[in-house]
Amino acid sequence: MGAEFGNDGYSGQGQEQTRSWLRRIERREWWLWATAVIITLLLTAGILSFLPLFLAANDRSEYMFTLRRAMWGLLGIVLLFDLYTVYQQVQIHRMRRRLFEREELFRLISDNAADMIAVVDIDGNRIYNSQSYGRVLGYDENELKSSSAFEQIHPEDRELVREAADEARRTGIGRTLEYRIRHKNGSWLVLESTASVIRTPAGQPQKLVIVNRDISDRKKAAESLRRSESGFRSMVEDAPYGIFRCRGDGQLLSANPAFQRMLGYEDAQELLRTNLVAEVFSSACEFQKLKSLLTDQQEFKDVAVELRRRDGAQITVRCSGRSVKNHEGAPGFDVFAEDVTEKRILERQLQMAGKMEAIGRLSGGIAHDFNNLLGVIIGYSQLFKRKLEPGSPLLEHAQEIEKAGQRAAALTRQLLAFSRQQVLTPAVLNLNDLVSDMVKMLPRLIGEDITVSTSLAQDLGTVKADQGQIEQVIMNLAVNARDAMPEGGKLQIETANRVLDQTYTRHHPGARPGQYVVLRVIDSGMGIDGETLAHIFEPFFTTKEVGKGTGLGLATVYGVVKQSEGYIWVDSEPGQGASFQIFLPRVDEEAASPMPARERDGEVARGSETILLVEDSEPLRKLTQSFLESHGFSVLVAQNGEEAIQVAERHSGKIHLLLTDVVMPGINGRVLANRLLAKQRDMKVLFISGYTDSFVAVHGVLERGMTLLNKPFTEEELVQKVREVLDRANDEDAERYLPIGSERRARGDQ
Repeated sequence: MGAEFGNDGYSGQGQEQTRSWLRRIERREWWLWATAVIITLLLTAGILSFLPLFLAANDRSEYMFTLRRAMWGLLGIVLLFDLYTVYQQVQIHRMRRRLFEREELFRLISDNAADMIAVVDIDGNRIYNSQSYGRVLGYDENELKSSSAFEQIHPEDRELVREAADEARRTGIGRTLEYRIRHKNGSWLVLESTASVIRTPAGQPQKLVIVNRDISDRKKAAESLRRSESGFRSMVEDAPYGIFRCRGDGQLLSANPAFQRMLGYEDAQELLRTNLVAEVFSSACEFQKLKSLLTDQQEFKDVAVELRRRDGAQITVRCSGRSVKNHEGAPGFDVFAEDVTEKRILERQLQMAGKMEAIGRLSGGIAHDFNNLLGVIIGYSQLFKRKLEPGSPLLEHAQEIEKAGQRAAALTRQLLAFSRQQVLTPAVLNLNDLVSDMVKMLPRLIGEDITVSTSLAQDLGTVKADQGQIEQVIMNLAVNARDAMPEGGKLQIETANRVLDQTYTRHHPGARPGQYVVLRVIDSGMGIDGETLAHIFEPFFTTKEVGKGTGLGLATVYGVVKQSEGYIWVDSEPGQGASFQIFLPRVDEEAASPMPARERDGEVARGSETILLVEDSEPLRKLTQSFLESHGFSVLVAQNGEEAIQVAERHSGKIHLLLTDVVMPGINGRVLANRLLAKQRDMKVLFISGYTDSFVAVHGVLERGMTLLNKPFTEEELVQKVREVLDRANDEDAERYLPIGSERRARGDQ
């Protein structure tokens, strides 16, 4: 505000001008004093000139006596006046000296003060400006005199300064304000201005004393501090991890929003009123564990503790903290907390997935040899049954051998299913149709003492999945429900459309947002406890007695659902039954019409064609040869690809079908087929394999037009598949195999 009122009487030159002015006044005073003394002396001399006359006169009259006394009195008055004049001049000189000293002191203070001091009259005319004006603003005296101080004020602050000046003139009371003023170098300084009013004896405003202080550095420091505090507050407030401070007795002192959300409190004050030991930590031991670490080590890192949310739910939190003291010296803790509940669930799921992957690799590795052995067991048990008389006591033994082989084969398929080693053949399905068909046969599977009911959505969407695998899922869940209801109960199968949002997926690890079709299987059984739920989908995990279950039923369900890009969730409590919910992605396609089942002739398929059988397992090769020859086929036998080529070259007639294993030492089945087809274009090819579908797919056997028979197979399945391939028209096989030029790639897949 003082800058508006000008900049005059600058210190260095102004101080010298003041001294010169005081000297002129002093000289005038001395001239006046000397003049008064001279006049007094002249008067005294004039009076004294009459004194001899009065002394010489002999007149003793009363008149002369009175006149003499008047002359002496006049002389005394003149002398007293002279003395008073001298005394007055001495006092004036002393007062002038004190005034000058005070003026010097005022200038010394004002010129050396960091604040800028100005004195202006009520109209704003400058009376005095301190030297600090030039020091702060960078201008010299002449520049300040020639410039407009008001123009140096920031345009946005001029009106504020003007209003403050008008208010001071009007009311006589100045107020403190801040405004910006331009430095000589063009930068802007922030001044804090305070005005005081000097009044006349009548109480009217006469002058203003204005003190301006440069607060630019203070403003910058305050802004820097504000930004620092704002940044720190933002970092704490917006941190994804919970941050809190508490006392040694567990009383919360502060907590950020992330910690508040973590514990499920809507009101921050309610959270601050809680005690960690009594209301947040699952047990006092958990808090004491952290307190002991802080007492002994002053800090800790990545310590897992169990906390209790406001709704009572338990969460696992990983904490890092350090010991601090408040302003009173009382000890406390600063703790960073990360909710790792979901991570722990994902870790368990990852461990389970690792187990599944390991079992999958194991099952895929042994599938070939195991299926070869099972094929021999099942095949020879069938031959054994055929040789026995209907009433033979050995017939039951042969049937049990065959059943055991079939169960072993089913177990192998379950292993491959849960480990997701199979290649599915997905189709667009309506789960309502699938459930309706399966409900007809479920009572025979789970028993008549269990009531089966359905609740199917009328507007159910379609899904894309392998029908056989989904049927296997429903059967496994139904059997699992049967085991949970040994005394009978209710089994309900429901379907519905469902949209999963972010809220659901946040509380259900593994789920993804989107549109789904839900298949829900609900039983009224004994329910499942929390410990069992944590392991329910693990392979070979079972609560049944030894020999009563393989532990692969639910693991198979889990594998099929995951391979179908779905999601499975279980809700259950002991004594409350169980609800298995399977979410399959919804597709915008119409379900395909079911193909009518092919009616088989009552007669067993037979033939007279020539078949080249290539199998590296001697027992299975002999058994397969026996099957084919018993049905009228002519069989050429080879144990590997090289021998098969030699046999084909020695055979003078036509070979109608190549029946070959896919994976063999040396030349694999795909390469062998390509080489033989180059010479016999009309020859049909049927691949057999005991490896997993995914392994076989690497060899290109599962491509369009290829035919594969999985081991182990029965005699009927073998002969039926051979007859089917032989009866297929040649034009259907036009693009079944790789070009001859691709044989090199097939060789690389051996």
